[in-house]
Amino acid sequence: MKIDYQPINSEDTKMQVKIHPKNTFTIIMVLGFLYLAYLIFFESGDGMPEIDVDLKDVISYAVLAIEMGGHAVMKVHEEKCFLRHEKFEFAPLNAAAKGLTDEGKEELLTRADLISNHLILDILQRFPQLKIVSEEKASEFSDREVEPYRSDNYAVWQSVKEILDKIPSRRLQLSDVRVFVDPLDATQEFTEGLTEYVTVMACIVVDAEPIFGAIYRPFFNETIFGLQGFGVVTSDGKKISPVDEGKTDKKVVVSRSHAGKVKEIVEKVYGDKMTIEAAGGSGYKTLRLVNGTAELYLHTTAIKKWDTCAGDAILRTMGGAMLDLEGSPLRYFTQDPILNKKGLLGTATDSFFRYEWKYVRQLFRSRRVSDVKECVVILSTWMSRCNEHTPVAISCSHVLLQAVYADLLAEEMPDSEKYMAIENLRSKHGYAIVR
Repeated sequence: MKIDYQPINSEDTKMQVKIHPKNTFTIIMVLGFLYLAYLIFFESGDGMPEIDVDLKDVISYAVLAIEMGGHAVMKVHEEKCFLRHEKFEFAPLNAAAKGLTDEGKEELLTRADLISNHLILDILQRFPQLKIVSEEKASEFSDREVEPYRSDNYAVWQSVKEILDKIPSRRLQLSDVRVFVDPLDATQEFTEGLTEYVTVMACIVVDAEPIFGAIYRPFFNETIFGLQGFGVVTSDGKKISPVDEGKTDKKVVVSRSHAGKVKEIVEKVYGDKMTIEAAGGSGYKTLRLVNGTAELYLHTTAIKKWDTCAGDAILRTMGGAMLDLEGSPLRYFTQDPILNKKGLLGTATDSFFRYEWKYVRQLFRSRRVSDVKECVVILSTWMSRCNEHTPVAISCSHVLLQAVYADLLAEEMPDSEKYMAIENLRSKHGYAIVR
């Protein structure tokens, strides 16, 4: 059959497109939402909208997180099973060496560190944009591998719910909040089986100030946390107040593994008025100040801020202080290095003469003899305010004070000799023993 070719009539075959009114409304709505999103995210210049959170919620999840991490640490300890991984160089204590400290000592990493860290970060991801500063990086373990170490969230929550419910609400911008986490403090002691020193810690920082700290001792099932304006409490609701100064043990706790010259310093400054005790873990040493079984916590070598943040917040809440050895409060600015190389001194009781202290530090460091003389006058005034049993906020000991009077202020001593004497005294006694 022959079919004759006929050209297509373009006029007859033009597509007729009709838009249904319902479709028109949908398109307008979509375009409207897109325009609104454009105004919010781009025209405002903020990139992302601010998220408003209740500090109480962040605190609750932080406490839940460290208790979950602590339970995992105990389970790993029960297994006596430490990390084995080809990328690490193995230390003799069944743990991996993740690097060296500033003093050249190995920093250990165990399976417990990583599992605890994984669980803590998992819980804190309840706040997707929350900035978290942790000692360990993201876990190399999968959720499936970590699952056997995960405790029942509900049971853990019930153990702390009653006291957390009493915390007042406070609205904050999430962008102003950072959380410092130490998933296992005192790793060295953990590998040695010295579990009394082991803690898990979290700290909430707002505008560079630590306002909340929580320290959990998993092997003793003890949690202590402090919130500025609320106080320091245990997980069972017991309020903790500073121990009366007369009842505080005259003891300085120092590090077992980073002792540095701290023992020599304490002996020079306090003589036999203070005893020295070596202990593991910054969290544990802070708790010794809280319960009054030590008066000072002194550390002269470098220390990471996730080691100090929780304890710093708790001591501040009690009216105490954690200062570097130049006498300045620790700060937690985003742009600051995580390593504090100036050491620290902590106390749970009131710090004296904070503003005068800054001025005295300037005088003490001065190269001018007249400034040192003025420093001595101020220190003498401070000493007259306090009895002999009260440590004074000075950067030099009673020995230094006596030496300055005896030698530096002697009219017959040439200025050049005075300057050398000042430098010698600085090298012997120029440490910030601050209260």
